[in-house]
Amino acid sequence: MMSEVDIIEYNKLTEKLELLKKQGTPVDDRGPNDLTKQIEILEFRNEKLHSYNQKLIEEIRSLRSKLYIKEN
Repeated sequence: MMSEVDIIEYNKLTEKLELLKKQGTPVDDRGPNDLTKQIEILEFRNEKLHSYNQKLIEEIRSLRSKLYIKEN
């Protein structure tokens, strides 16, 4: 059972959420255990890590080719 303080706090949070929605601020009101949200987060992280790995691979190849040229 919710106490009166809990109800007031809940109402404040919902008012704040509605205000943010009216202002056009993107609000993600899904919970932390929402599987769709978790998948989106993991896909985003995977994409960023993949692009960073590609950048590192290109840098390593570039450095190796420069080293190879200096040796010969």
